[in-house]
Amino acid sequence: MFNMDKLKQAGSLMKQMNGLKKKIDKLETIATSKDGNIEITIQGTSNVKSIKINDEFLSQVSSKDLEKNLAKALNEGIKEAEKASKKIMSEVTGGLNIPGL
Repeated sequence: MFNMDKLKQAGSLMKQMNGLKKKIDKLETIATSKDGNIEITIQGTSNVKSIKINDEFLSQVSSKDLEKNLAKALNEGIKEAEKASKKIMSEVTGGLNIPGL
């Protein structure tokens, strides 16, 4: 049996979720290495927007240490972006993990 109220409710939920997805698309988190020499901006979609490396640090650090610090900062930034995105989505989903959102 067709239920018009359920259809309206589903449409309203989809509209809310699309609005929250737009918020996530605009979301940015900044991760900084422990020593403060690397700063990475990650978008809510987990894409890297920018990486800033202190020039003085860059001239003094070995490539191995740079790679290690960069990886740690990237991982932290991605973790924070995902955490912030999930918090936004839980406004509608009530904490349910819905694939693709």
